[in-house]
Order: sequence, then structure tokens, then C-alpha cells
Amino acid sequence: MRKFFISVFITVLTFFFFSGCYDAIFQEIRTEVELNEGSISGFINNIVRFSAAGSGREFLIISDGNLYIKEASSASAGNWIKLSGFGLPEPVSYSYYDGTFSGEHIFKVAADKDHLYALSYAPYYNQDKSRNVPKDLYLYECTPKAGAYGLPDFSSGWHRVDAVNSKIKEYVSLLNADYFSMDASVHLFCTNAYNPEHRKAYIRVGGSSPYDYNIINNYFWVVYELNGGSPEVINCSDKSNVSYNTSKKDYFVGKDVLGAFYFKDSVHFTNTLNPTTNESKSRPDATFAYLAYDTEYLSSFSLDDYNAASSNAEGKVLVHTNSDGSQVFYEGEYSLIKAYLAGVYATRKYTDEGGVEKETSLEGVARPDAVTRTYMNTDSTICSLAVCADSLLMGTGSYRSSGDGIYRVSLDANGKPALITSSFVTNAADVMCKPYIVRSLLSVEPDVTELKNTIYASMDYIYTESAAGTSIENRGMWAYYPATLEWNRD
Repeated sequence: MRKFFISVFITVLTFFFFSGCYDAIFQEIRTEVELNEGSISGFINNIVRFSAAGSGREFLIISDGNLYIKEASSASAGNWIKLSGFGLPEPVSYSYYDGTFSGEHIFKVAADKDHLYALSYAPYYNQDKSRNVPKDLYLYECTPKAGAYGLPDFSSGWHRVDAVNSKIKEYVSLLNADYFSMDASVHLFCTNAYNPEHRKAYIRVGGSSPYDYNIINNYFWVVYELNGGSPEVINCSDKSNVSYNTSKKDYFVGKDVLGAFYFKDSVHFTNTLNPTTNESKSRPDATFAYLAYDTEYLSSFSLDDYNAASSNAEGKVLVHTNSDGSQVFYEGEYSLIKAYLAGVYATRKYTDEGGVEKETSLEGVARPDAVTRTYMNTDSTICSLAVCADSLLMGTGSYRSSGDGIYRVSLDANGKPALITSSFVTNAADVMCKPYIVRSLLSVEPDVTELKNTIYASMDYIYTESAAGTSIENRGMWAYYPATLEWNRD
């Protein structure tokens, strides 16, 4: 029977179908670079940093249905260790005798300072429609410690986070079964900061969805900050249904949130995937933040810009200059100014002279002048970012269109990006080209130049091999190691 592979990207469960064909795109590069046999293949949503308490060592974790870890400092291909046991679900298997599935498929990971998180689904076969669909979704948590040989010890076990899973179950039960959960919106994300002290993890249940099949996504949603087994609601659509701490409520954590980054002593939330900063070993506090807000543009702002606005928090701050030269000022709260600097359209809540609480949308005010925009000239959405000392790498693609490969923009000594893209000196653009989606990127040491860095990427495509004009062998992990000076399958 045909097998359908289900994945989550931009908060949506969608389906990918595969068949075999000749890989024309990679023929030219095969004559120059002998491709490795990939050790991790398939759909890989993100690459996450984590540290085991007491180990003093940095690791990476990914998922392709199973979980794999690797020491970040490793400078050679492969070396990924598959995790199993200690409460992790068994991988998905199918019984042809009774037509049933067992096990779970892990499709997303996240980490904070002390904990790891994994999001999975359990599939079942829909007899009426002859397709496999997700039946249940589960969030797992684990607190790894330093173990033998410095490797993480997972013996404390992986545990389901009941407070979140009960909300997921309630939400999924309200969706329209005819859409096979394609209108589902469950999104696990984290700051993925270089500095472990700045790592925070979140999950959004409900909310934004590219399929407007069900109105439930507009009014049934909740965002949790994950703190091990004790998640805290930081925003939600129905406060009578889910209790939350009003002192931590952030008006800029809305139903469309997709990413988060740590900058100037706080977390900023964005409506786009994988924002990042130039935080590094020599720079434990970031001086630049990078956000991909549009198909064609990269947005960025510096610590100087941020401080200039913050220092004027009690006065009038210039937030935008109109095309006719007129200026728009905002006089108000520090938190709202921060939201502008992060490029997030904000809503201001206030009490009028009569003591009545009101809310004013500020969407009519464009992003502030402090935000620099770099033109990318890409036909596809920028979905992943990685910082090196001299450059910023940008992967493209989305859940419903082909990718446009990878782009590079040079950074000056302070971290400010150039206004246009520049060419690679490696084979990156030959490997990560159209129609490939570069779902995730990670440079191990952000204060090391691109050529001397160890960099990871996960590649994907949509639809079938023949439709994409490529090979299933190229889906999965790729890496660049300075010793080889080339991108290759990892």
C-alpha cells in the first residue's frame, strides 16, 4: 500500500508523497564532489542546541521520526547517536495483517536551559478515505544529566507533559475530521540561543493556520512557556478556560507566533520562523538580531538601536518615517517599543479617563526606522537563518511551495548585514538550490567565519521526486566541515 508521510511545518500537519526518479539537479556537483551516504535522511524540522547539566559540553538534537544527538564540536560526517528507551515512544510500525499502526513519529524538538522537548503524533489508517492521518499528538519532556564519557544521561526518563497534552487533545477534538488534521495548528519552538542561560522553549496549541477550514483556530489557542513538567500559560484566547499568570502576560505573544529570540535581557516573539542573533562564545549577549519578515527581505536591528529606543521609553520615540517625509512618533510603554523593534505589529491596551479598559491596534504604523532591511531577491520565503562571523546564511522554502535554496549576505565587523546578497565561495549554492527547502540551518560557532565553521542544514522538497526533479536520497542532514571545505550529506 502507498505510505504517506506526515510532517509539521509552520504549525500545520501536511502530507508528502514520494516515488523514485533520476536526480538531474545534482549531476553537475556529483562530477566535482563525491556524495556521502546520508546517515540521517527524511523530514527534519529543526536543529536544536542543548547542554546536559554538569557535562560542560554542547550537543545538537534532531528528529526524523526518531531522535538523534551529536556533539556540536564534532568535525566529521555522521557520528549521530540514535536515542531510544527511557520513556521514548516506539517508532511507527504498520501491521499488514490487521491494517493498524503502532508507535509514534517524533517530528519536532526544542530545548531550554535544563530540559529537552519532543512533539510526536500517532497515525492511523482512515479506511473510508484510504489514507494515513494523525490520531493523537503528544509533547514529551526530559532532563538530561552528565553521564559516562561526557555523554548526556537520559535515565531520568522522557515524560508526557499532561497539562499540554490535555489541551492538545481538546483542541484536536474540535477540528473538522474531513480535513485529516490539515487544519491543525500545534507548534513547538524555542529561542535556540548559543548561551544556555538564554534558552527558552514554547508551544502554541491552536491559532494560526494556512488553511482557514475551521474557525476554531481563530478563537481557540494558547501559548505555553515550557518549564519542564510545569508549563505556564503566557497568553491564550479563552482566559476562563485556561488560567494564566497576568504578571507575565505579553500582548505580543499572539495566535500567529512562530518564533522567539533572546535579546537585551528578554524574549521577543515573532510571526516568522527561526529568528536569530549574533550571540556567541566571545559575545554572550547579542548585539544584533536578525528576522526574516518578508519573502524578499531580511530585517535586522542592533543593540544601539534598541538602547536608543529604550532610553526614550518615557518620552516620544520615532517609530516610522512615511514616504512623504512625515514622521510618526509613539509615546508609551517600554514593552511596546521593544515590540516595534522586533518588527512585531503591536496592540496597545490602556485605560481611558473614565476608567474603561480599551485596546488600540497599531498595525497602521509600519516597522520602525531602526529596523534595517536587506534585499534578498528570493522567490521563496526565508525560513531558516544561521550566523557566522562574516556572513548570515538564509534557507528558503515553505510548506506549500518549492524552496529557492540558500542565500548569503555578508556581515561587517559589528554584525550589520549588507544591503544585497553575495556569492558563496563554497559549493553551498550548488547543493542547496531550487527546488530544495532548507528547513533549518545552524552554525556551531557564530563568532567563527563561514569557511572555518562547522555548519549544519536539513534539506527537503515537496510532492514527489519526479515532480521536484530530485532524489529522496538528498532529503535529510547536510553539513559543512572546514577540513573538507565542501557541503555534503551528513
